[in-house]
Amino acid sequence: MVRPIKRNLLVFFLAVTCLLMVACSSVRTYQVTSEHSTADLFNDAVMMPVIEPANFDAAFSLNEVQKKAFKKELRKPTNRNQLDIQIIYQYLQKHLQHFNFHSNTLTAQQALDEKAGNCLTLALLTNALAQTTHVGVYYELAKTPPVFQRENGYLLSSQHIQTVIYEKKVGGIFYSSKPLKLKIDYYSTDGSRTLRRVSEEEFQAMYYSNVAAESLIVDQHRTAYWHLKEALQIDPDNPIALNMLAVLYRHLGYDDYAEKVFIHGLSLAKNQLELLSNYHRFLLEKGRLSEARRVAEVIDDYDDPDPFKWIDVADQALQAGQYQQAINYFKKAQRQAPYLHEPSAGLAKAYFNLGNQKQALKAMNKALQNSHTQSVTTLYQAKYNYLKSHGQ
Repeated sequence: MVRPIKRNLLVFFLAVTCLLMVACSSVRTYQVTSEHSTADLFNDAVMMPVIEPANFDAAFSLNEVQKKAFKKELRKPTNRNQLDIQIIYQYLQKHLQHFNFHSNTLTAQQALDEKAGNCLTLALLTNALAQTTHVGVYYELAKTPPVFQRENGYLLSSQHIQTVIYEKKVGGIFYSSKPLKLKIDYYSTDGSRTLRRVSEEEFQAMYYSNVAAESLIVDQHRTAYWHLKEALQIDPDNPIALNMLAVLYRHLGYDDYAEKVFIHGLSLAKNQLELLSNYHRFLLEKGRLSEARRVAEVIDDYDDPDPFKWIDVADQALQAGQYQQAINYFKKAQRQAPYLHEPSAGLAKAYFNLGNQKQALKAMNKALQNSHTQSVTTLYQAKYNYLKSHGQ
């Protein structure tokens, strides 16, 4: 349920962003059956004329000048004893200064020209450079501290992709079981953890979903639609693309199609939490309160063992001003991982917004106890001092 800024926000996830459930215990799901195929979810007639999605292969391409410059780097005498993965890593270090979560998804060629982009752009650029060598490439989904943005009435949350490059052969010897490898990322690996590998199909769907999200927030609805359709034709069960398509339909007033997509996505019974959150708000806005309560019960009873998933959902609730819900979800994260500082810091913010200074101070003190870096400790100490001064 995406609405204009002056109305309630629905949350959807920018694919730079994904959020993955690490299932190691039973998870209660919202039991629903979809009578539709993926093809039934598209409403081409209202999105005409067709806007051809960006060519995925072109996203990996460098121009001749860029290829020549990198090949010259490979042939430098100083790189004679370097592995190709090391040369790629060092070359990228010169171009990473403007890469971050908030940048747009650029092609490899644009990334080198502008020295900017997001993690998906970095993955495209790394792959493009690797294609000029014998280096292999694969992608991993990484969990990083959540990053939230509000853009044009949408609440965006980021997922993070890391690129791994590896030597296929060294000195004529193939390394098939344990290849020499390097992880390419502008985000410190100290602040992230690898969740799983990403398939080629999922990576392509992420690219098209990113382009769709960036189009949606500037009201280019048809561009968003055709890129989401492309993403779902490549990866039909992709929960992010399904969630975003439902949000797009809701925003445009095609409620029947929005619900059709929500139900279809929920019927797949994976990564339900974000879909459930948006569907819950959809039902509330439609006045279907009994159904909304049933969905809310599933969310509240959701047994996801990943604490960062609950931190993400709690942060969404904070952004939407749903402070009691945020408290419930931060407490879930806290129960899963009492050693983390993020849930306590979130609780402090929620309590403060509810006017509960005593609980806010207590939670921030706990966050201070759990912080392990000087920068985080300094930040929390400043917040603790602020809360204390406003509680007097």
